[in-house]
Amino acid sequence: MSARENARSTLSRSSRKTSVLLSLLVAAALMVGCKKTDPADEGLGPGELAKWNDSNIDILGVGAYNYTDYDIYDVFLLPPDKNDLQFAADGHGSRAIARDEEKWALEGASGANLAWDYRWATPRKFKVWWFRIVDMAAYHASGGKYDKYTMKETQPGTAWCEGAIVVTRGPVKGKHEDLILHFYPDGHIEGAFEEVNGPVSKVDIKKRDELPVLKDRPCLKEIPNPYFGKKKPIQMN
Repeated sequence: MSARENARSTLSRSSRKTSVLLSLLVAAALMVGCKKTDPADEGLGPGELAKWNDSNIDILGVGAYNYTDYDIYDVFLLPPDKNDLQFAADGHGSRAIARDEEKWALEGASGANLAWDYRWATPRKFKVWWFRIVDMAAYHASGGKYDKYTMKETQPGTAWCEGAIVVTRGPVKGKHEDLILHFYPDGHIEGAFEEVNGPVSKVDIKKRDELPVLKDRPCLKEIPNPYFGKKKPIQMN
């Protein structure tokens, strides 16, 4: 074989290899492009405009009933495998209902908190983090000295708790339903989609003293301050 023919043969083999390689790369790109991603991998909150414009997703509120005798503040929903606020949907806490009140107060419903994907299968589990007051005097005393973004420890007089809910069914399209959380004094929580224009509390307020109460610790599972190390928002005066 002449040098010219040898070079031509080598070039031909090289071209075929390049063609095969390009075909594999294109196929891989198509597979990545077609791969279905769970919106929860990007976080459960409303997030970017894409979620608002997706017909498979509804942006719903997350409300709360508090059957305890302490105030509950920050509430977050997360995928079970995530441990970072960047993946969380904001919920709403609820104040402790005064002893002379005749009904429980639903707080925080009808908001824009959770991006629910109707393609999700149920039952579906969510991790829940919430912030509660343990000692009101210690909490107020530390208020001007504590920075949750730069201090790893939890604020004095408070605790961060973790629990889980299992949503047995998703919201019904066209109905005014939000995810309602129920905080019990024994430390456990429950959650379900409810129509918020009707009574959805699960406890008779007249029987509030009959509920079991968690003693000697603030939570069934206590967690560190989740704000530590996060970027502090710019305050506008």
